[in-house]
Amino acid sequence: MFPLTEEFIDQLIFAMEDQEHRVLVDFNTGDIISSDDDLADCLEMPLWRQIEGFSLMEKFISKLRNPLHRELLHSVLTSGKGVFRNFKNTLKKNEQLEKLWFSFKEKEMRRIVREWYNEQRELKGLQRLGPEPEDTEELLLSDFTIKPGSKEYLEAVIELDRQAFAENMENVRPEKIEELYREKRSFIPGPLDEKCSLLICETPEGELAGFAWGVKTENRLDSSMEMRLIQLAVAGNMRGLGMGAQLLQHFVRQAGSLGARRLVAELSGPALKLASFFERLGFMNSSVVMHLDPDSRKEV
Repeated sequence: MFPLTEEFIDQLIFAMEDQEHRVLVDFNTGDIISSDDDLADCLEMPLWRQIEGFSLMEKFISKLRNPLHRELLHSVLTSGKGVFRNFKNTLKKNEQLEKLWFSFKEKEMRRIVREWYNEQRELKGLQRLGPEPEDTEELLLSDFTIKPGSKEYLEAVIELDRQAFAENMENVRPEKIEELYREKRSFIPGPLDEKCSLLICETPEGELAGFAWGVKTENRLDSSMEMRLIQLAVAGNMRGLGMGAQLLQHFVRQAGSLGARRLVAELSGPALKLASFFERLGFMNSSVVMHLDPDSRKEV
């Protein structure tokens, strides 16, 4: 049987998406032939119709972590007429989401071709190929740049920090949020201060996509150096791509390289929902702050 090469996979995927012609594959040579006739020693290519394409879009949506992206694309799939065109047009409005879709689609279709190839081998009494090496390269690492912050990004960092701070304030008047923000930040060195550590995530276009900002402090018990995470923020249109995890992992490594014995992150309000996210990266709960409205207390 013909060998499964990268070139063949690319050619077969192209043929699968060309649904206007019937395509066969020569069992011995791997040549891709367009023919309406049944030819000897030729295989039918993997089944790929609109329903398979629709299922692939559904699978992609189910794996998105950003609920806004999930809901938007789900509404497109249930809109009725012109689903494929509308799905494509919706993705075009978000460049990073579109890139994520193309990456996902390519990996899935390559997996389908490989599985089809193994099925054909088994039908001929041949042994299946071993599992394909898992692609561990993150989309973010190839398309985005994570690097130390600099003056050119300072204004954008502060603006995104202000937005993230406001998002974590529930049922608070906007003017009060700004007052609280200024008060909180007045006690902290600026992001580019020598006592701070700032990592930014830059898009291929050179725009700020997110950042992690921490300040060095001294542990009062043993005088060791700690890094206190002040803010981990990702721009709204970039969320759901795994960028926050990438930023935090880089930040943890940088804190260690700077000599920090501990990295401390305080969560409150809506950010409490991120506790499991931090725990997956190895953070442990070291304290609990509780509050009570005296008027709603319960008798014991």
